[in-house]
Amino acid sequence: MTKTRIIGDIHGKWYDYQVITSSVKNSIQVGDFGIGFAGDYWHDRVHDYHRENRGHRFIRGNHDNPHKCKSEMNGYIDDGTVENDVMFIGGAWSIDHQWRVEGQDWWSDEELSYEELDRMISLYDMVRPTVMITHDCPTTVSYEMFVKNGKSLAGRKQFKTRTGEALQRMFEIHQPKFWFFGHWHHTKEMDINGTHFHCLGECDYVDFELEKKEYVKNGKL
Repeated sequence: MTKTRIIGDIHGKWYDYQVITSSVKNSIQVGDFGIGFAGDYWHDRVHDYHRENRGHRFIRGNHDNPHKCKSEMNGYIDDGTVENDVMFIGGAWSIDHQWRVEGQDWWSDEELSYEELDRMISLYDMVRPTVMITHDCPTTVSYEMFVKNGKSLAGRKQFKTRTGEALQRMFEIHQPKFWFFGHWHHTKEMDINGTHFHCLGECDYVDFELEKKEYVKNGKL
């Protein structure tokens, strides 16, 4: 069995990402890689790195250019991908979108559309995965883990987004054994209704065995 390193948001910290992935063959970064924020040279290096190290992959966050991820980048895992009872969904809502510039550091399709999310819900209901890897998390989960304790960018105010609400609907349909995500910038774990939720903070990571569906302890399977 081969461990997979699951990595939180990196926000363009390319050298940190290389260090984090240098000691493992397989990794999945949970979005906000920073695709679209820097020049072509930066993206060429990321593209080449993922081409040469095909075990290292990523989903998109709200701070990634969706079109560039899908059309230009090696290592990208598309929304709705299902592998070995693991489902992947990227995207989220940017709380600070009004202070960003569209096409430069914000993209209007940062979240899937309602129609696309409906398809994701139908697929999820059919697959009923054991592991979810997403950028955001269900609405009630964000409240329990972050909002009610003032650990969000808006303090204790809860914003209901279409991504969070779609993930909430999925969670109500089926409770996977594990759910990994980023976006909230705090590393925290919590068991909710039979699911172990694990949020990974910026440049934080955990090693997990995706085939056996268990954490890697002390660097050993």
